[in-house]
Amino acid sequence: MKRLIPTLVLVLVCIGGFWYASSQDFFKEKKPEAPALVTVKKEDVASYTIKNGDTVIEMQQKDGKWAMTKPSPLPLNDYAPGAWVDSFNGAKKEKTVDANPTDLAQFGLDKPKQEFTVNLAGGTANTLSVGDKTAVQGFYYAKFNSSPEVFQLSESTVNALAKQQTDFMEKSPVKLNYEQVRSLTVDWKGQAWTITKTEPDKKSYEAVWKLGDKEFKGADASQFLDKMAFLTSEQPAKRTAEIKGLDKPELRMEIKEADASAGGKEGSSVYVGAVEGDNVWIAKQGGEWAFSIPAASIQELADLSKKEPAKPETPQGEAPKQEAPKEQK
Repeated sequence: MKRLIPTLVLVLVCIGGFWYASSQDFFKEKKPEAPALVTVKKEDVASYTIKNGDTVIEMQQKDGKWAMTKPSPLPLNDYAPGAWVDSFNGAKKEKTVDANPTDLAQFGLDKPKQEFTVNLAGGTANTLSVGDKTAVQGFYYAKFNSSPEVFQLSESTVNALAKQQTDFMEKSPVKLNYEQVRSLTVDWKGQAWTITKTEPDKKSYEAVWKLGDKEFKGADASQFLDKMAFLTSEQPAKRTAEIKGLDKPELRMEIKEADASAGGKEGSSVYVGAVEGDNVWIAKQGGEWAFSIPAASIQELADLSKKEPAKPETPQGEAPKQEAPKEQK
């Protein structure tokens, strides 16, 4: 009996291993991944259009630079226009529904509400048409180019392509380089403060800063820098010339920076803002675009000066400064 125990243990281990392998589909042949509908090179794309209902967005590329021509021009961020082409290249048919349909209306593809077209510089156009949702949750009916085939397209792919106008927009009105900043000034309806970097040769988080005559740690300066840098607009930007009141701004922000590549030469950027309802339109002086920021966010920025910053630590070997004794009454 004792001789049989090792054999029984081995058999049980083998059975357990076989069961686990079966549960993980180790013995099933994996289906090959569906190929992309098309692969285009970004540099070959002359334009693309996004039709989503009654809205049409058109993007054009010239000399490697993107511009929005429909529904209206906007300042674009650096990555979204090119990233959309990546999403188009990633579109794959999940399953053929009908290889040669006689009635596209039953799939919502006779007059598709969503169409995504990429036009190449050589004149080739690639169009992905999206119809109704399928009975299977998470998929749409779709067809590609002039092929009659109707197939399933994942909802995640459609969502990645059905971008809104502001998805391509640069949303931050203020640009700053943390390590180049020498001072920040904010004046909001007469509530003003300035923070200054007192040790310009150190990293921003290592240096000692001043708020008025109070010194504080570099790590605490990040709340001022972050709050200004992360001001974000969710509305389409407007041309600066369209905004009234910028000549008599209720908000003025100035950033002084030293450019290391220019021998530490200091320059300044000034941003002004005009109130409109619950928002403030902010534009860089001399800039083309103005951005709408909630007035509450500007108030939070202005109120940072009311918070008591932590004082910098006293270096080792140096005695802490003693406060003068108060007079006894």
